[in-house]
Amino acid sequence: MSVITSEELNAKLDELETKLPKLDGIKNSFWKTTAQCQTLLSESGATTKPVKVTGLAKRFTPNSLFYLEYLSFYGTAEKLVSNLIIIIKPINEPSFTLKLTSSKDGTFAFGFTRKFCEWFEIYSSAIISKPTLTKINVFGADSLQLSELSKDIEYVINARDTFESFKVQFKKEHLETLEKTEELKNKSTELVSKISEYQSEVNELASSVVALKAKNVEENSKLQKIKLDANNYEDRKTLAFNNVAQLTETADELNKKISTMDGELKKLTSNKNLISDEYGPYVKEGKSQAKVYSVLLTIPLLAIFFAIYQIYIGASNLLNTAYQSPSDIFAAFILRIPFAAIFGLAIFYCWKISIAMIQKIFKIHGDRLTLAKLLVVARETVHSSARNLNITDHEKFQEQTALKIEVLKSHMAKDLTESFTYHPIPSFKAPPVQSVQDAVNDGSSASEKQI
Repeated sequence: MSVITSEELNAKLDELETKLPKLDGIKNSFWKTTAQCQTLLSESGATTKPVKVTGLAKRFTPNSLFYLEYLSFYGTAEKLVSNLIIIIKPINEPSFTLKLTSSKDGTFAFGFTRKFCEWFEIYSSAIISKPTLTKINVFGADSLQLSELSKDIEYVINARDTFESFKVQFKKEHLETLEKTEELKNKSTELVSKISEYQSEVNELASSVVALKAKNVEENSKLQKIKLDANNYEDRKTLAFNNVAQLTETADELNKKISTMDGELKKLTSNKNLISDEYGPYVKEGKSQAKVYSVLLTIPLLAIFFAIYQIYIGASNLLNTAYQSPSDIFAAFILRIPFAAIFGLAIFYCWKISIAMIQKIFKIHGDRLTLAKLLVVARETVHSSARNLNITDHEKFQEQTALKIEVLKSHMAKDLTESFTYHPIPSFKAPPVQSVQDAVNDGSSASEKQI
């Protein structure tokens, strides 16, 4: 008998696999039930309206002898597993309850029967929330398909006899393999004796290698010490270079900062006499208030955007929802009117609040610019008028302060009382010349502090 190769064996197994009966076809048309549940067995794949499973049992019976492989029920799998009861009646056996399993995607539940069945029944064990079904698939084989499978069963029986002959041949090949294995064991014993001889020589060489390794380790330790010293010197050299470069960079940065600060000092010195010292805090306070109003402005703007988004979503849902009748459309439209009105009022009042805050920010900036112009005009007017006149610095100071007060009174009439007046400091109470000169140069800060 010729040796059977693995390719021939795999070909035989594949051929047997093709002959095995396949019972995964849908056989809904071979079963019948009530008119209400018959739609669940339709070949369209799903009913137009789900069928609610009640506590009353619905029976499904085959047209002829039927081998039931398994059943699948489409709906909410979680409810079907917990609330749907399936009673199976095999031929010449007592009925039993089929255990259902949920699918991975949760769209259907299934259970395996693998028996010849007379009928099966379904009903719900739930009292309140009853499950619904959209489709039932019956998998198995009818009597006609079972008769066709008889030829395949005969082929499988013949194949069993063929495998018996393969078994006898494999036993013979196994005996031959054992004989060859015994010969290989004898050769292995001879090789082991030779290996022991070679092992003694290897041991001698290994002792020599150990001595050389010890010497090599000693030399490597010396080499490592030399490398560590060299690396230490190199690190010190690199650290010194880095320190020099860092000090040079720091010196350059300090020189740049000194140059920049010198320019800023000259600029501040030249601009010191432009307006009074109190204008700086006024400008700072105005900016902080403007920032506060800007932050508060975001709240009504966000409310406006949210209301517009909700109105848009409501309108989109009204347009995209499928309604069954005009009355449903009219009812949906009427229900959305109050929400649209509320969001419309929210948009209107938020917009009014936003306008008020924006106007307040513009007013703060306008007052700040107006005050700056008034302070500059007051100072430049006095200096221009007093040019080439034989008057003292104290008199310049008094005139500049008085003009500035009059200008501020006209600008801040609503904030000051009508009886507000300013009394200049008498000449005999004037500070030293040095202080008066400084007060004139920095824009009459002393008089504004008195105010």
